[in-house]
Amino acid sequence: LFAAISLRNAGADVAVIERTARFRPFGGPIQLASNGVSTIKATSESLFQRVHAVSRPFWRTTSGIRDGIKGRWMFKFGAITELPDERDLPFSICVDRSDLQDVLLEEIGDCGVVQMGSALVSYRNNSVAEGGGVTALLEDGRQVRADVLVGADGIWSKVRAQMFDEPAGVKGAGSTASFTGYKLYSGLPLFKPYYYSDVGYSAFIGPDHYFVTCPDRAGRVQWYGFIKADKPNTPDAADPAEFLKKTLKGWAPEVLELIEATDPAEIEARDLWDRFPSITRSWADGCVTLLGDSCHATMPNIGQGAGLAFEDGYVLAKRLGAVQRRSDVEGALQSFYRERILRTAAVQGLGRMNSEAIKILTPLLPIQALVENVIGPFLPIVFRLQFGYCYSFCPAQMPASEARQLADDMRRRHAAEAEEAWAALSSDATGEEGPSCDATLVRTSGPTPPPAPP
Repeated sequence: LFAAISLRNAGADVAVIERTARFRPFGGPIQLASNGVSTIKATSESLFQRVHAVSRPFWRTTSGIRDGIKGRWMFKFGAITELPDERDLPFSICVDRSDLQDVLLEEIGDCGVVQMGSALVSYRNNSVAEGGGVTALLEDGRQVRADVLVGADGIWSKVRAQMFDEPAGVKGAGSTASFTGYKLYSGLPLFKPYYYSDVGYSAFIGPDHYFVTCPDRAGRVQWYGFIKADKPNTPDAADPAEFLKKTLKGWAPEVLELIEATDPAEIEARDLWDRFPSITRSWADGCVTLLGDSCHATMPNIGQGAGLAFEDGYVLAKRLGAVQRRSDVEGALQSFYRERILRTAAVQGLGRMNSEAIKILTPLLPIQALVENVIGPFLPIVFRLQFGYCYSFCPAQMPASEARQLADDMRRRHAAEAEEAWAALSSDATGEEGPSCDATLVRTSGPTPPPAPP
């Protein structure tokens, strides 16, 4: 949807072919880092305002790595808020996928751009004699002809499968994607922890596994359990909550209380896959190109999946907007690939490196002196370099004073929404109206946070 907005703003006549017959809420919050937010601002100020109206900022919050067993902070990612403040950039935000989808659709408008209820079967690059361009064959039998086809259909992309001669419609172990060694469990309970307003996200690391928490809008907390798995396609646990509590027995209360607060029927589980960078093979084929997870699926631990896809849409629109003749389209798409491949490959590598680093770090946790005195001083430098590179693509700036003011306004709205949601749940459970939550109805965590590292 963002690529469609970018291309339309560049003067293109755009159609989005969407498999589902109707949009519906799905998933939980995602991190949209400063580079992604900046790309939105450079594309559409109205969309920038819409997105911020349904988001919460990372400004004035703490993010980092915590001991999965003891709960204490080990390393903090100060760069996530320091760098945007220093560079006059918008702050990173957290936004629900469904809210982001809604505002993107609002920006597009009800003008027939999005065509629901069908999907691509195959494509064919037309010959010069046929007038060039590409023809897409859809499941409903239609043939759609265009100057460019953009495959933005995710990690299991049909466009990619045809382009790279991969098995079509195959997911998981039979595909060409790479299993990361983790099974991902997730939940989104309405919950009131002591850190709700003060933490951006926390990655609790412990033996073999790690667990990420991220306060969401309306009093909810998103959590992800990265559970080590020897192989993919293993059967899901009949009771995922009990499985997680058993697997993470002895972990910090901040981890276990979130699992306890989540309805087991609402816990989702899936194998975690990514792809190796396509360094040796272009993701452009004639008048067809790929975008987002279809060409550079990344690990979620780096918070760059959506941001990279937004960057793709922005750069692609710039490249195609400069095209004067249809005969130049193929060259523009190859230029798009060359411009994007090194950056996307680097971010993919950083995401996988983070995952492998956690595997190396967890056995060292019992050696507290090593972690605090040797690794501790080194990691903030690594984090700053990593965030610095991710934020190096920012086509629009924002004065720091304006960014802080916007973020503070968002924080106030975020806090009010949360209190209203907790109070509503308490009121529904008791049948009475009340200004605050009953801790027996909305589970809350203890009032004393773990000490910060010296």
